[in-house]
Amino acid sequence: MAKSDPGKHLTASTLVLAALRERVAALHAAVELDTDEPVPSLADDEVTGDTGNSGDSGDAPSDDADGGTSVTVPAMPDEVPNEDDDSDDDSDESVVAAGIDVEGLAEVLADLDAVTAGFASLIEGPDVTALRAELAWARAIVDEAHGLEGTVDVLSELVEDLDPTLRLGPVRERLRLVVTGRSEERRDAVTAMLAQPEWASLMEHADRLVLTAPIAGTKPKNTEKVLAKALADADAAAREAADAAVAQARDADLAGGPQLGPVISAATTVATTARAVRPVLGKQARRLADAAEALAGALDERRRAESAAHWLVDLADLAHRAGEPSFTYGVLHTEARARRERADEALAKAVTAYTKPKLHKGL
Repeated sequence: MAKSDPGKHLTASTLVLAALRERVAALHAAVELDTDEPVPSLADDEVTGDTGNSGDSGDAPSDDADGGTSVTVPAMPDEVPNEDDDSDDDSDESVVAAGIDVEGLAEVLADLDAVTAGFASLIEGPDVTALRAELAWARAIVDEAHGLEGTVDVLSELVEDLDPTLRLGPVRERLRLVVTGRSEERRDAVTAMLAQPEWASLMEHADRLVLTAPIAGTKPKNTEKVLAKALADADAAAREAADAAVAQARDADLAGGPQLGPVISAATTVATTARAVRPVLGKQARRLADAAEALAGALDERRRAESAAHWLVDLADLAHRAGEPSFTYGVLHTEARARRERADEALAKAVTAYTKPKLHKGL
């Protein structure tokens, strides 16, 4: 493995502690925002009626782990769009928790989770166990809101590219109506999360971890060996997660396809770990990071395309129940499936690139 000179004073513990400090500082910055600002949503002023229900009922299933939706319930009177308001303005299509950048918070949580997972063998003490459990809890909430943003982006692109002659009924307004209600739920969940004791505990454990620095690998002569072992462990976990997803995809009895979330997390862990150890392990760490990052991106695009297709089935059902034509949703669903097929091709290439033996040689 090609390596750069780590220098006689650089140890594994020094490098890991620096990575942790950077991520914990970013986490503080992500939530130290003004939460009293008005909450923007998807063209709120153009949505008719009380959108808080957004087609949901107490009996409706919740979103699946990979961002799908289930809103196939009878449309209520206040959920029927006004066709006259079916404008082309997509200027405000975002999901933002009150004063919180959901995308930024999701990325910071994923990054901190990746560091604690990638260097788990070097981080000692009880705080890291509690922190990882709390990160899993927080990410489940924030990633749901972030996943909605990604799905809405795909849906917006599909609608924008649609031939206007194929648009029958208040398609844009139907999308706004449902998304606004869903985004309100996600905003409320993220805002509530930040006020819960579990979040305060997460921040405390993160701060304590960087203050007490219970990290192994303090001998400079062992730096390369220790960091290479950590990266190899993360790499093995990513390949194991990918193999499990492939096996799941081949099981005809499983509906909805493989759960890609664990594979994305594992690939992100490899990318983050590899970039952190690059000052010591050099060019191979950079190449592995690039390949893992590309794999995580391809997996995420695949998941977003699949989620959009699920949404369009449910939106068509809601439109039909409200007496609106559902033809356009069928056209959009065909486009979403085509996008998913392209994502499958890109994912196959990313998997091939990541699994090249040369990339993992020496780990």
